[in-house]
Amino acid sequence: QIGFTPEGNIIVTIKVNGGGQNFPSGEGSLNVYSINPENGTTTNEFLTQTNVNGTAGSLVPFSFDFDDKGNLLLVEAFGAFGGGPGPNAGAVSVYADIDGAPVNVAADNTTQTTSCWIVYNPKNSCVYTTNNGGSSISAFLLKKKKVELELIDAVAATLNTPLDMVLSQDYKYLYALSSGHTDDEQPRIFVYENQCDCSLVEVQNITDGLPTEADRNSTDDVVNGVVGLAQWYSLPSLFN
Repeated sequence: QIGFTPEGNIIVTIKVNGGGQNFPSGEGSLNVYSINPENGTTTNEFLTQTNVNGTAGSLVPFSFDFDDKGNLLLVEAFGAFGGGPGPNAGAVSVYADIDGAPVNVAADNTTQTTSCWIVYNPKNSCVYTTNNGGSSISAFLLKKKKVELELIDAVAATLNTPLDMVLSQDYKYLYALSSGHTDDEQPRIFVYENQCDCSLVEVQNITDGLPTEADRNSTDDVVNGVVGLAQWYSLPSLFN
């Protein structure tokens, strides 16, 4: 993932340093690049790299969000707390001073498999992760006085092989995208109402407009689907 830090620097998560030949037993990192204010560019000389490692090796840093104090909330796919590259070892870590000298100040295990996406809700101080291999969403409470993470519910919601998620602008609803890959191969959008205790109440799931995996794997000119890559082709009638 790539994004901006609270101070306007660029941050990138590196799943494993040294390339795919080191996956998943290698060591990932957080790369923070400051930006040249004159031309908007950045180079290696502006790079601060923080290795993400645990007792079992790689924690595979995947995606991130920021809390309202500017702390980085990082979700790690696996390797947490001695779990290694195996099941039930996803984690969330909190890093302070990401724009200066990043330091890990809190962490907790999702107890789920391949925890990949994360969002923070400032309205209730809850942190949610989608766990692709666990077909679940985990819920944490982020305590602010002394930065601590508490796992509220490892399986706050069940949905098949979830991908990314997003909060509504008023933080009342959480929208999660399920690929359906290991179930009926039908992607769905799940809508949950956020509760004060970090629990989630499902209010809707829809398939409208989401091609099935069979459609995505068709031999047509375009490969469709929420987990597929698009193949672009020319449409003369539209462009002439």
